[in-house]
Amino acid sequence: MTFYGIDLGWMGKPSGLARLEWDGKRLNLSSLHRLATHAAVLEAVPSDEPAWIGLDAPVLIRNASGTRQADRDAHRLFSKQRAGCYPVHLGLPFAPGVLELVSSIRERGYSTELPASFQSVSKHLFEVYPNAASLRLFDLPQILSYKKGPVASRKIALERFRELLAASLKKRRPAFSSSTLPFCGETIAQLKACEDQLDAVLCAYIAAHFWYWGLSRNNILGHPPDGFIVNPSF
Repeated sequence: MTFYGIDLGWMGKPSGLARLEWDGKRLNLSSLHRLATHAAVLEAVPSDEPAWIGLDAPVLIRNASGTRQADRDAHRLFSKQRAGCYPVHLGLPFAPGVLELVSSIRERGYSTELPASFQSVSKHLFEVYPNAASLRLFDLPQILSYKKGPVASRKIALERFRELLAASLKKRRPAFSSSTLPFCGETIAQLKACEDQLDAVLCAYIAAHFWYWGLSRNNILGHPPDGFIVNPSF
């Protein structure tokens, strides 16, 4: 079974894309890229094989204004750990581009509804939230601040995130570990490139975790017909 993680770049920014393969015992990282456009992301999504995709971006947006229940749930659960969600609605500038990509992926046979069964050979696309997932998977007291702040502190946090991805998930089921994750670099541009790819790996792992455990060890945030976020739970 194959799992993709997409850390989607909004408003013309690059995206991270990771592919994990389940061999029956563990997850293996088979490819990891940073892609410049949404068109390149779509090209990387398979149309002729089953896969589960975790997308760090809204998959379903029904509300013209305000916020979704999924975002309210995430804020309620994780804001004290600095992982609250921003409100999402159709009036936001990034919404048309994101929903256009989602529609194109759906045309390739991917369902955006809750799966009827798990560990199935099927095609699903759903929304994930790496910050909230990292709190659960790595048992963190608050998020690792690798997205904002001084370069030095961002580098320390990103290196810690890389370390956790490379080593800590091998203790989970499904197990994952990798010695080939990208290194962080020194400049803001290098850190951002690494961040996009590492976030994509985590998105792919969330997809695999959902496939493996279903609702027994994953929470569904929100009202599924109006948009939902899948997040690991223990």
